Amino acid sequence: MSTLKDVAEHAGVSISTASRVINGKEYVSEETRQKVAQAIRELDYQPNLIAQSLVKGRETRQLGLLVYDISNSYFAEITMAFEAIAYQHDYTVILCNTAEGTRTLKYLDMFIQRQIDGVALIGSPLGQEEIRRLQILLQRGVPVVMAREKGWFANPLADILGNQSGIVEFDTVEGCRMAIDYLVSRGHRRIGGLFTVERNCLWDDPRARGFRQALEDNGIEIDDNLIISDLKTSQAGGFLGMGQLLQQSRDCTAVFAYNDVIAIGALAQCREQGIRVPDDLSIVSMDDTEDSLYTNPPLTSVRIPRREQGEFMAEYLLARIRGKTPPSCYSLPVYLALRQSVGSVPSKNVPTKDVPTKNIP
Repeated sequence: MSTLKDVAEHAGVSISTASRVINGKEYVSEETRQKVAQAIRELDYQPNLIAQSLVKGRETRQLGLLVYDISNSYFAEITMAFEAIAYQHDYTVILCNTAEGTRTLKYLDMFIQRQIDGVALIGSPLGQEEIRRLQILLQRGVPVVMAREKGWFANPLADILGNQSGIVEFDTVEGCRMAIDYLVSRGHRRIGGLFTVERNCLWDDPRARGFRQALEDNGIEIDDNLIISDLKTSQAGGFLGMGQLLQQSRDCTAVFAYNDVIAIGALAQCREQGIRVPDDLSIVSMDDTEDSLYTNPPLTSVRIPRREQGEFMAEYLLARIRGKTPPSCYSLPVYLALRQSVGSVPSKNVPTKDVPTKNIP
């Protein structure tokens, strides 16, 4: 990133003169102002607004929120809870969608340059460069908090931050185990999986890993014909994935969907092919978003608390901004919300396992 010194040298002026132009000070000729403006454009210079705010001795009352996919109701519900807490305390939220991996780094660079009082991340990809940007924010006294699933092999990258940042996490490996155990308890042995993860890193994903471990614990071998990966995180992705699964294996009696969005698309494919859910095929999902209540039939889904995630992250940032030291880690429980998308395999009678569930209308 270009510096003020770079701008000054490019424009052929002193650093103090370049600074006066950037800050809108008087006593600078129009010719000099134009030279500095041209240098700023050519170097794509972004002034360090955080430093400026420190000099001015004020907060911006703005929080940055990086969300993986705001179109997904799962992330939207977390965002709304986060924003509600921020609004109550007279803070505004700069919302950034990071579905494309490169966006996370660009937005973090923007937060470093802007007057951001705190940063929260929900599902955003983190590599070495992103972690370095978070370290810069923390070094400048800007609190950081993130939500994540337990068991990600990439978590050690974030662990570099130690207790400097806040964490809210939940165990999707255990959630998948609940879902598969419940299907097995209803007699299902031919269980398919619809995943948005790329095949070459499928088992790095906690949800996929929980799916595999639960099958193995129940003595069920993994059948590649029952695993569909690389799906787009959309209803269309679930629709196409379900179609591919049915082409590959007609003896499948139940399907685990990576999330509710995929499950909704899978339900649509079943309707298209005249497959009755749950009479002919059972479907279980993850996230338990509000959308799962209004499908036909309503989805049995692993509940991951969302409002609690958003509230914790906003309250953590606000507490740190006020100089307090709130708990840095918050673990949320998951459970299986039972609805009408799962039925029994008629000829099977398998004892029900002890799975944490709730009957949800």
